[in-house]
Amino acid sequence: MGTTEFKIIAGSLKFHLQAWGNPARPPLLLLHGLASTSHIFDLIAPVLAEHFYVLAVDQRGHGLSDKPDTGYDFETVAVDIDHLLGALQLSATPISLIGHSWGAYTALYYAATRPHTLTKVGLIDGGIRSLQDIYPTWAEAEIGMAPPQYVHMTIEAIRRMIRAQWLRDAYRPELEPLALSVFDLSDEQAVSPHLSRKNHMEIAHQIWAFNSVDYYERIQCPVLIVNAIPSGDTPDPKVVQATREAERHLRDVEVIWMGKTIHDIPWHRPAELSMALQKFLLAK
Repeated sequence: MGTTEFKIIAGSLKFHLQAWGNPARPPLLLLHGLASTSHIFDLIAPVLAEHFYVLAVDQRGHGLSDKPDTGYDFETVAVDIDHLLGALQLSATPISLIGHSWGAYTALYYAATRPHTLTKVGLIDGGIRSLQDIYPTWAEAEIGMAPPQYVHMTIEAIRRMIRAQWLRDAYRPELEPLALSVFDLSDEQAVSPHLSRKNHMEIAHQIWAFNSVDYYERIQCPVLIVNAIPSGDTPDPKVVQATREAERHLRDVEVIWMGKTIHDIPWHRPAELSMALQKFLLAK
């Protein structure tokens, strides 16, 4: 199933979106993670579009969308979604929201602060864990969450990095152009990310400061949590603890663990993920 790409003005910004499926079907909005783009969903969206009108947006600062210097707190990003739904004439239509990584934290925040807007929420390897159990102080997080220094990197160097450091054993040739969408390739001798380092760190700080437990009990709709287990089939005890905390507080929650899977589940395990999402979204 083909995709349609377009830009739309929402609020004061212009956003780049991809769309799949029939606009008459129930809308499903997909939110990518930090330093990613809407192309993280390219392999799962066509399957979801069999039953939904699927929309994936490059969030502010990312991809081909506008890149303001401010506005990377969760409420401003949630207002971006409000404006997008208005511009798409979907404000009065119940929607489902799926987020990956940072997008999962945003989806959780949106579901809690706008509880009557959503029908279902999916959190793909994100949204539930406090990063302060990894980095107790922002000084530590500022180092651990910082992006690589992309200095005078050629497109070939970026390709090698994608294969060797980013995707590793999950690498498949079809993933390379999707991963390259993260970068501005206008100068092949000096490639840089679409997301500036300053804005990257502002979002990182927002994620680090976020406490998911504060929001769970405000969520009215069903929630699906999909956790990756990068090494083998034994999950990180901290992720297990965060998941149990979510299960205690969310009124309607389902959890799926995916073993031997990298963080970018939509690229590594698209068939299994799209099947799990479709089952969850279609359940009555």
